[in-house]
Amino acid sequence: MASIEFSDLHRTPGGGIGFRWQLQAATQCARELIDELKDSRKPDMSASGAIHGLALLAKEASRRNLPVSEMEVDYWKEMFFKWFESVKRYFAESVREEFKSKAEADFALIREKADIRSDTPWEQLRTRYERPVRFPTREAFDLACDRAKAKYPVNLGIALDKYLAACVQRLLDTDDVERPLVVKVKEEAAADRPGTVAPRFITFDDGVYSIVVTSFGGLQRPANSGLGLQKAVQQRLRKTAPSTLDQLEFDSESSMFVVRSHSLDSLAAVSQAIFTTAAAAKETSSS
Repeated sequence: MASIEFSDLHRTPGGGIGFRWQLQAATQCARELIDELKDSRKPDMSASGAIHGLALLAKEASRRNLPVSEMEVDYWKEMFFKWFESVKRYFAESVREEFKSKAEADFALIREKADIRSDTPWEQLRTRYERPVRFPTREAFDLACDRAKAKYPVNLGIALDKYLAACVQRLLDTDDVERPLVVKVKEEAAADRPGTVAPRFITFDDGVYSIVVTSFGGLQRPANSGLGLQKAVQQRLRKTAPSTLDQLEFDSESSMFVVRSHSLDSLAAVSQAIFTTAAAAKETSSS
């Protein structure tokens, strides 16, 4: 490992990561509390403390290193002082101007360290609420990641985020609570031809392998869904390779076929069953 050249706790390689996490958390906290100031006439709001806390962190941040844009900081400042004007009568006269001056100094520091731009328009961020998801153990977190990867093989880096976002959407969507818990991933649609199927093979670090199918347009009913294809595969395996069923773990949904195993031979039998099902659909269509 290369020598560490910094004595500052927040500038070492690992310390820098931890410091950025704190900047992100403090920025999001300020964002949420500033939004609560709109039309508020309460003198005991928490936003001032959040702004000051972010300013204290910003003193140690590098220039343009805060995860907030200059435009959003300007919006924060406007909302904050509108609130202050509506509640300043509650402040003792001896501290009103000093409070305002300190707030202006904090906003100036935050704006100085803010990024020039943001990947997400700040108007979309100001009403976004984020809460951490906690797992009881590291093993539970790793297990959740592995299972999410099987559901979202297209973008493994944020598979767990996508799965949790789908969980939240399920809670909010009261009109269709039976909808499968799957986040749509943008990808090129498979050609909808008879017998078209494209299984994907995934390898996990713990020696588990998985086959995933998300396109069923070329298969006949009832195999043209995740659960339908699972049933068709299981029926074929009972006839051709019944011993493999004990080595397979199926976890399909209506829009996704998923099977996992430690045995490559068992998954090879699954692949053969999938392509046999597809070939039967193609043969029926051409006859």
